[in-house]
Formats: sequence, C-alpha cells, structure tokens
Amino acid sequence: MKFVVLDDFPSWFVYTPAIFVLLAFLIALALLIRSLRGADDSRASRGIARFRPQLWFFTIAGAMAVWFMASSMFFHFHAVGFDPLHVELYYLWPQPSVVIDRSEVVDVKLSRGARTCGHLEVATRHELYVSVNFKKCDNAAALLKELPQRGGL
Repeated sequence: MKFVVLDDFPSWFVYTPAIFVLLAFLIALALLIRSLRGADDSRASRGIARFRPQLWFFTIAGAMAVWFMASSMFFHFHAVGFDPLHVELYYLWPQPSVVIDRSEVVDVKLSRGARTCGHLEVATRHELYVSVNFKKCDNAAALLKELPQRGGL
C-alpha cells in the first residue's frame, strides 16, 4: 500500500495546542459556573463574581477555539493510503481511518486555497471526505498523478 501524508505537521504539534485550548476552556467554564452559583458568600466567590463579564468572554472564546480545532484538524483526514483495491483515509485520534473500495470513489480533486495549497476532496457515491489544508502541493500532485480523477479512481 502506498502512503501519502498531506500535511507536514507531527502529531504532537497538533495535540499539544489542542490540549492547551481544551484545558483553558474547561478552566474558564469552571470559573464561570463558580461565579454564577453565588450561593457561597465567601470573599473568594465575590472576587470571582467581579470578573463575570471577562469570564463570559473567555468561556465563549474558548468554546470557539475548541470548535475550530476540532472541525479543522480532527474531523478531516491527514493522510491517504491506496492500493489497487482500496483507498484508506487516515484521521487523527478521535476518528478511525476510513477504508473505501476504489469502485465507490466517484471523484478526487484538489480545491485550491488562497494562502495554502488547499485541501483534497474524495467523493464517493454517498459521502464527501475532505482533508486538512496543507501548504505543500507536491504530495497532493503526486497523489493525483497516481490516482485517476474520474470514474473508479
């Protein structure tokens, strides 16, 4: 099976910021919940309640950052493996890799981006799989040369 990695980031380079963003969101959420409870009249509770508008901002910003990281890095494939019978799309941790029969693939194309090379789209009869954005077009160009773009991949 031939294997082509589309993005050139090592996995620790993706997971480290993702864990940091998730922890920051969870801390902001915990502090916001603590300030909203207000049942405790201690000094610490009143001190946190003073910063409630900032906590709302950091909680919403953290939620948006978690959503962005999850949608752009963890729900798009990062590598492609292929042989004469199958195409396998490799995802990062939460999703397992997807194995597609070549007869199911309808189209493979490169969608160009403004600042990056773009992303690869693999269309089957039932679903569209999208890769992460990548900067170097060399790997995608080699992949597109190896795989015919129309009908039966």
